[in-house]
Amino acid sequence: MSADDTRFDPAGWTHDYATTNGVRLHYVTQGEGPLVVLLHGFPEHWYSWRYQIAPLADAGFRVVAPDMRGYNLSDKPRGGYDIKNLTRDVRGLIRAMGETSATVVGHDWGGVIALQFPIDYPAACDRLIVMNAPLVRSWYWGRRNYPNNTYALLMQVPGLAERRNWSDIDATAKAVFSGAAANNDSFTDEDIEILAEALKQPRALSSAMKYYRSIYWPDWFLTWPDRNERIQCPTQFIWGRDDPAVRLPFMEEAAERVDDLRTVLIDDAGHWVQQEKPREVTSAMLDFLAPSAGEASAQ
Repeated sequence: MSADDTRFDPAGWTHDYATTNGVRLHYVTQGEGPLVVLLHGFPEHWYSWRYQIAPLADAGFRVVAPDMRGYNLSDKPRGGYDIKNLTRDVRGLIRAMGETSATVVGHDWGGVIALQFPIDYPAACDRLIVMNAPLVRSWYWGRRNYPNNTYALLMQVPGLAERRNWSDIDATAKAVFSGAAANNDSFTDEDIEILAEALKQPRALSSAMKYYRSIYWPDWFLTWPDRNERIQCPTQFIWGRDDPAVRLPFMEEAAERVDDLRTVLIDDAGHWVQQEKPREVTSAMLDFLAPSAGEASAQ
């Protein structure tokens, strides 16, 4: 499968589990070569990378797409959803794969974690790709994103958003994925059903919301000591230009923290950029990562 193919083939995927930082994470993997870890956002799971797994594997990479802590088939502990613990999960996953470093790719909340990861573990991040995700210290603070942040504010009260906004998971999932997409036909009914079913796993929905419930406390304070640290590894931002949730000013703010940055703006794409425009996103990723595959094959 090439970057020009927007189909996906589950036949090549292997499902497995890894224990990291005290939690058991489910993941999907394919391929051999330099490790690429794909981190999903809210309210998704590994399936959000369905279009990218095989092309990256075919290009010479070992791809691992986990269900993050609290999601789908991964453990759902009561705590541990602060940003520092989440980057620790990623470092442990890389080690569980038998590696000391990897390319880390993240979208939405996965991108928030990805942006923090090279700050916390610079030696463990070979390259970084971030899609439509802000720095943790800029998400939902100030007037930059108001009133788009009201849904996150509702999540601060445990149980409120679950009862008020997500009482019908099927209907809300459809509304969320359609509402933040530039094109309503980006998700099939089957896609929505798969994404919704993952949120119906016991404790999955509340666990996913704990990422948001950590933003104001303790994430703001945990990241205070490294608020001026810079991302030094080669980095690529891929952004859906028409994202109504994480808009371009967030990308511009995050870019100020990066020393070596390439930016790709995807037209006619909203928040779910890698699912709305899989051909363009996968092609951009491969262009950025091609030297890594070549270096590995030459060794």
